[in-house]
Amino acid sequence: MSELGTRLREARVNKGYTLNTLQQMTKIQKKYLQAIEEGQLEELPGNFYARAFVKQYADMVGLDGDTLLKEYASELEVQNNESSPIREEEAEMPSRLRSRHLNDESNRMEKILSYIPMAILSAIIICIIGILIYTIRQISTEDNQVAQTNNNADVLEIVKPSANPVDGSTKEPEVTEKANNKKDLAENQLLVGKEVITEISQAGEIKTYQLEGPIENYQFGAKGNAFVWVGIYEEGSMVVDQTISKDEVLEHQANDTTKTVRMELGYSEGAQFIVNGKTVEPDPSVPGVIIFKVKDETASSTEELAIDELGEKNEETSYEGPAVLDPNYSSGE
Repeated sequence: MSELGTRLREARVNKGYTLNTLQQMTKIQKKYLQAIEEGQLEELPGNFYARAFVKQYADMVGLDGDTLLKEYASELEVQNNESSPIREEEAEMPSRLRSRHLNDESNRMEKILSYIPMAILSAIIICIIGILIYTIRQISTEDNQVAQTNNNADVLEIVKPSANPVDGSTKEPEVTEKANNKKDLAENQLLVGKEVITEISQAGEIKTYQLEGPIENYQFGAKGNAFVWVGIYEEGSMVVDQTISKDEVLEHQANDTTKTVRMELGYSEGAQFIVNGKTVEPDPSVPGVIIFKVKDETASSTEELAIDELGEKNEETSYEGPAVLDPNYSSGE
């Protein structure tokens, strides 16, 4: 295995990608990715493709492709030298074969030119379809924004007083539980749909949120800004290994017994993390990863029980102070 291949493989393993995953992300065949890692550059189609594949591989696993090409230019030149005999053999082809080849090329060009009008017409049709799809998506996005605005306007629901109060008193309007929840949110809390998540990580760490409700009330996913890979892990095991395109939305419902959900992106600008349809921003220092944990109700109940037991114990052992002698008390003398 070459030094270049070893470095690329280590970067891929650190990212947690398999060769199959990297094949989906780069659209480079798995056998070529494996040949790059093993230093068998002669297996690649040619010097141009070798450099292009190495750069794309490096960029996808977080390395600087241009810098890598400069550092390992000598390794890549081997591929160039090995391909030179092929060029020499082509240069030594008999002139008769070359003439036949030129004739074949001329006939092929004539066939291609005959298809140009049909190709232009097809391109126009494809452009029209693309414009229609884009327009439909824009209209759908605007409708969703209007619906979300209406939902936000309906968050505060006023409860009308009873027409026939039992005690004859007039009750003040009450704000619904949903409005109270939104009003009582702390600075580290975020309302996603009807549920609340609480940030429990520090700045500079992977952004970690605690789910305040049961996990079945949360739906995790991502919305693509471009073509990007999305991975979702439950309890450390990958359950979603998928790529999405621009404006495509990936949604995932976690298992009821799951306590930890981790989401990753192939690159941070490729998509937005969403929970219950709302965007959740990761930490700027670790932009491609975000974690969600279910709140540990058992630990909270144990702490409350310990506090109650301590209070009962203090009440049982409370001391009223020394007795005071009654001045009218007689000892019998």
